Amino acid sequence: MNKNFIDKLFVDSINIMNTTKWEWPPKWDDERKVKFLNESLSYAEQNELYEQCAIIRDVKETIQNS
Repeated sequence: MNKNFIDKLFVDSINIMNTTKWEWPPKWDDERKVKFLNESLSYAEQNELYEQCAIIRDVKETIQNS
């Protein structure tokens, strides 16, 4: 699969977290959400997607502060 397509899919998926148009899967607990965000953050850092890193950190912070 084309890496550019995967990056675009990842960027679009993370960018939607900046809106109110998305929700977590209903059965995900906070531990699963944080795991997903940590893995996403790692991918974003490796691929130098710094705007998405900021979004991920913000979402992670809201989970940890709730």
